[in-house]
Amino acid sequence: MAHYDPWLEYLMTRTDDVVTLSFKSLEKMAALPESARKYDWWWANEDPTTTTHVQYKSWQAAGFDAHVDRARAMVTFRRKTG
Repeated sequence: MAHYDPWLEYLMTRTDDVVTLSFKSLEKMAALPESARKYDWWWANEDPTTTTHVQYKSWQAAGFDAHVDRARAMVTFRRKTG
């Protein structure tokens, strides 16, 4: 099992188009590295064919993009359309 598979599994169960989770909630499923707290780029939505970032692959595979608010320690996942 990959480290962020619990995020993938959780997002796959969601029927909502928008899912907002605190860092604390995410960490109950998989530990966050310090870089996730410090840098917006850690939450970047990248090209799925070229990325090597396993965290992105977890929410991308579930059909979502991530939008971080580090000041509030929250992430909003929005279902991709089209």
